[in-house]
Amino acid sequence: MISPDYFSFRWSWYRPILNRMEQPSDRCRVEVRQLPIRMIGQDAAEYIPYLVHPALQRSISTALHRLQDYTLRYMVRGEKISAHKLPPMDQKAREMVAYLRSQCPHLSRDLLHHWCADPDGATALLRVCEGLWEQGWRQDQADAAPWVPAVNVLLLKLIRTEIAALSDENIELTSHVTLHVIGGLYTWALQAFLKRYLEGAVEVRRVASYESMMLPATPMVFMQYQPDSSLLADDSRIVRAYGLEPEIVPRMRELRAKVGMRNEGGILQLLARDKLGTHLQRRTWARLSLWKLAMDSDQGGWMRYVLNAKQLDQLLAGQTRPGEALLENLKANADVPVAGWLLAQIQGGRAANAAGEPWLHDNITLMAFRVFDEDIKIEVARRQAERAWLERKDSPSGKPSAGRTAGMRKASGLRSVAGGHQDIDQGMEKAWQEGEVVLIQPDVSRALHSGKKLSLRHGSLSVEWSDYLTALLAWHTGDTDAFFSRTFLPGILAWVAEREGVLLDSCSASGCLLRGPVVLLTEAGIALRERLWQWLSDASAHLDARPESIALSMCLDMGGEWSYSEITDVHAGVQRIAFSQAVARATAGVCRSSAVEQLIRARNAKLELKQVASVGIETVKAASGQPVHLLHNAGFAMTAAAMFELTRALAGKASIRELHLDKQQLKGMVNAWRMPTMPLELLLVQRHGHDEEPWLLMKVGMASLAGADVELFEVMDVHNPAVQHLRGLGLLPA
Repeated sequence: MISPDYFSFRWSWYRPILNRMEQPSDRCRVEVRQLPIRMIGQDAAEYIPYLVHPALQRSISTALHRLQDYTLRYMVRGEKISAHKLPPMDQKAREMVAYLRSQCPHLSRDLLHHWCADPDGATALLRVCEGLWEQGWRQDQADAAPWVPAVNVLLLKLIRTEIAALSDENIELTSHVTLHVIGGLYTWALQAFLKRYLEGAVEVRRVASYESMMLPATPMVFMQYQPDSSLLADDSRIVRAYGLEPEIVPRMRELRAKVGMRNEGGILQLLARDKLGTHLQRRTWARLSLWKLAMDSDQGGWMRYVLNAKQLDQLLAGQTRPGEALLENLKANADVPVAGWLLAQIQGGRAANAAGEPWLHDNITLMAFRVFDEDIKIEVARRQAERAWLERKDSPSGKPSAGRTAGMRKASGLRSVAGGHQDIDQGMEKAWQEGEVVLIQPDVSRALHSGKKLSLRHGSLSVEWSDYLTALLAWHTGDTDAFFSRTFLPGILAWVAEREGVLLDSCSASGCLLRGPVVLLTEAGIALRERLWQWLSDASAHLDARPESIALSMCLDMGGEWSYSEITDVHAGVQRIAFSQAVARATAGVCRSSAVEQLIRARNAKLELKQVASVGIETVKAASGQPVHLLHNAGFAMTAAAMFELTRALAGKASIRELHLDKQQLKGMVNAWRMPTMPLELLLVQRHGHDEEPWLLMKVGMASLAGADVELFEVMDVHNPAVQHLRGLGLLPA
């Protein structure tokens, strides 16, 4: 049976979600399409292929078998052991024992001590959990993909599978212990992990991460009895595990459907009209209330009534009398409804009649029913999400992957961890390196996947440098062939290699195409412009300033699903194709048109204004009267989608300010420069812990890229005269 404290804790998570008219079960969803590694099954569904390292699987199986063995030893056979013969506990083991004792005062202290202090017991199991959470967290940061909730669902699947494979010996008792010990420690460790990693995070993100990891862990995960999903809601064992009587649950569902969730507080009174309903309701209330009394008063003697329906009925009917220790406990807690009611029944007479029916007003039964119904939905949804993880039984090399060893024991009865599969299977390693599977392994420093597959959070940066190279060749005073072979191409390749997370998809005489997270691409684009201008300055002894006539075009976009292929050809070498809508839009965004450039300059000359931006958009009317936006990009353009992703990724990691400058603030600047928009819209980004110039993005207007109208921003050059003038006005930090 589940601890009553669980219901109030669980409902505190369900209530705000339900109040937002959302479904808690949606938090169990595994977003397969947002993860870089996936495969399509024969049923046309998408799956995440994975392999589990044998050592990690053995750790889970061993810890669970040892808990079952200690349960049989201390709580079935009643073995006694001297305290000095138990393994020594460290600080973490003491904290685990104290937490479990506060939740389950009836469990054997020697059992909890032995298992929590066993290096292959609780410590090993928590090491697996915390390791996988950390791996998922690191991969989430690297890919900007929802790895954390997905890995958590897989971990619950591994634990659930191993628990179901345990021996059926004394299953009622061992399942009860497994439920409270494993489930309790899992929740305890998860709360500590989230607090450690989410301390100081943005509130919305913190709550979303909590919900996506905490809600899937229902008590049904940790039960040895695992009925089919379709039977969960009406299975008597599952219903009784929540302290409810199987006969009243359908009736409570029927009543709630009639009165609605807002008025479900009246269910208890409606249920009491039936004589059988009153009896079952009283039994449920007494069972849950006595457990809570046992927890709050640290009196485990009440648990024999909680766990034995026959003894509980005898107690409620007055056929049996609690022992002296329990009577003293009742008197010491007479203000508790169940204690006051039992004392009145023991006293009898008028006191018993005046005690009334507190189960009609105490919502502990209703809370258990509410949580039970929501937990069922969560459990079904999580089991469905578990199917998204598809274990690859055979490695691509043709060797079978390491087999499961659950159920094997040594003669002593304890699970063995020695022998076999000391090193990772070579087939697993090869599949991981080829990017075919997610490898779940004990070494948390290694990534979940090799990075050969793409995450949807990658953007594309297109660089066009043909005009730049033309000018460089014209002004270069030395051997141009030597410059290309010794400086330019090696410098570009080395520059990309220095930037972990930025991938070079193509490089040619016309430009290059970079792929990676938007923050890294923004940083790379700014640095690349500085590097190229420095090479141009070094090439000419007479170049003291940046010539505005030389175009170095860049465009960064974010969006679309990535498709990827890489082959090795004996003639062409390694060929790679990585494509998404971002590639098409970024390539279209480096457009340079001499006709549009002349049009922009002519209009600027007519207005006697200078151009603020290097990314120019000129609007003309077509014959139909519709406006047409013409683009000439000689700078660093960024689409609105990439800008939104940049601000999302830097939330909490940078100071981000939006500036909307009108004519009065610009103080006559509009008389010298032609503004792309009024008011002038700027975004100022100063990353924490980076000694660099703030990134300044300016909105330049709307352009048509690859068939779609998108808003464009320019990443302004710090040397731009207009930027220097804005600093002089005090509108930008100096």
